[in-house]
Amino acid sequence: MYETPYRSRTAATLFIAAVALLAASRTVRAAARSLDAWLERRRIAAAALHDFGKMNDRDLLDIGLGRADVYRVAWGASDRSHR
Repeated sequence: MYETPYRSRTAATLFIAAVALLAASRTVRAAARSLDAWLERRRIAAAALHDFGKMNDRDLLDIGLGRADVYRVAWGASDRSHR
């Protein structure tokens, strides 16, 4: 088979399109992994907030938390900043 200028351009165009699609798929995969990680953190925080919500102020004080600290701690922050 002989080589024509059109066949060469078509192959180059397809190659460029394939490279662009590969880059796009990697970006989408990274975004999906990031979303999965955030959803897992959200699930854990929701469970912690549910558990903290069942505690009264005295129970929270026993573990060193105030009502205002609950949300921050549920999302994974330490119970206090540097003392």
